[in-house]
Amino acid sequence: MLSAPWPARRPRSRPARAALLLAAALASLPSPAAANGVFPSADQLVFDPADPARAVARMTYGLLTTQDGGASWRWICEGAVGYDDTGGQAPPIAAAAGGRVLAALGDGLVVGAEGGCAWTGAEELAGKAVVDLSVRQGDPSHAVAVAAGDRHVLWASRDGGASWARAGTPLPAGFQARTVDVAPSDPRRVYVSGLESAAGSVKGSLARSIDGGETWETATVPGSTTSREPYIAGVDPLDADVLYVRIASAPGRLFVSTDGGASFESAFETQGFVRAFAISPDGATVAVGSDIDGVFRAPSSTLAFERVSGIAPRCFAWTEAGLYACASEFLDGFTIGLSRDGGATFAPLLQQACIGGPLECAASTAVGALCPSDWPRIALMTGHKDCTPDAGSPAAGSVASGSAGASAVSGTGGAGGTTAVSGGGGASADSGAGAGAGGVPGVPGGGAAPSAADGCGCGAAGAGAGWAGVVAVAGLAAAIARRRAAGRAPLRPSA
Repeated sequence: MLSAPWPARRPRSRPARAALLLAAALASLPSPAAANGVFPSADQLVFDPADPARAVARMTYGLLTTQDGGASWRWICEGAVGYDDTGGQAPPIAAAAGGRVLAALGDGLVVGAEGGCAWTGAEELAGKAVVDLSVRQGDPSHAVAVAAGDRHVLWASRDGGASWARAGTPLPAGFQARTVDVAPSDPRRVYVSGLESAAGSVKGSLARSIDGGETWETATVPGSTTSREPYIAGVDPLDADVLYVRIASAPGRLFVSTDGGASFESAFETQGFVRAFAISPDGATVAVGSDIDGVFRAPSSTLAFERVSGIAPRCFAWTEAGLYACASEFLDGFTIGLSRDGGATFAPLLQQACIGGPLECAASTAVGALCPSDWPRIALMTGHKDCTPDAGSPAAGSVASGSAGASAVSGTGGAGGTTAVSGGGGASADSGAGAGAGGVPGVPGGGAAPSAADGCGCGAAGAGAGWAGVVAVAGLAAAIARRRAAGRAPLRPSA
């Protein structure tokens, strides 16, 4: 049974108050702090299907990659991948078989190999605007992509992105794709969301194929228009008929279909954007993240959501290790974190000041040739420091997570994503080999604010002084706002 629609609510004071202090702090920073016109952050995270310790995060200034479960991160510049941040591009990425990373660009599709050092374009899609791509969960050799044109066209790969071929017939005339996904439980079931023009009007629509793209059917997504475009949030891993679609706008909404996209019901509403969504690997639980209301979790059988955390997630990825989140480092103390309790608490895996530098690659590769010369700009923008764990700093690795209650997680700063022990909704203190990124323990419902004493147990380098000041100001703003909000009852669905 679906939960009742959420009542209209005024935005919480936490983001508004923190944003004012954040804006003031940013004004004091040199211009490289937002070199491409947006604040440095992560908004997509994908994992190597053959090695869960390897992951790639899409940042607003390129890609970051880890090969040790998040204990360390290295930077891949945009130029090596084949795009330029000045245009505000955010290419969709996916992890496929053979350790390949796929990226959809406005002039083709590129494939990253050799651990992310070498990037080459897929010849079959050269010059085509690739709108979106996806790798089928459970079969990383099967990838799909949608390319724009007079009629948008589905492309498919059966060798992890090494080669591509057109799949079936073009999408219906007047259909402009936005996202694509293939059902984990049925390789011939493909969903594409987008906008459909008909009879002089434009509406949000979902195109469905049950035969790998040979034929298509479309259905209207409720409440979606050109200013409220529909995006596929996820497809149930066990039932190809169950999929979730989010509306890209504020107020935000999440819809669910249980009949393969023929009809939709409202599942969740929020005052802010629905930026993050994930389904647990067993399909039993779904998580939704709002930039205003926090993290909500529900059984997929009822979709009765409950608020479990106050962080402001920008993306989710749910693996056997737990629920990963991209968050606002200024407000929540980390850029990427891992939760082992379904989103109630998060242990930090990435704080941007601790990026280890460019990915080490041979000079003959795109990364080795292009990225080192651009690293000083990124180091300045992120406030780069030496984040080697300091054995003499007992505070290293501690964090207060964004849960409803106060919880402190402490770790050694070494194991990254391999171990992250977290507490529940009440007051608790757990220890383990954490992510090695720190914060301000004991802030109710708050995030972690890195500093020279806490965090990685490291001292700030000269370039990081401005960043550290911003983090301190924003962390204080978040702490104050969260303290004021701590006494409020958690949001609940209406009857």
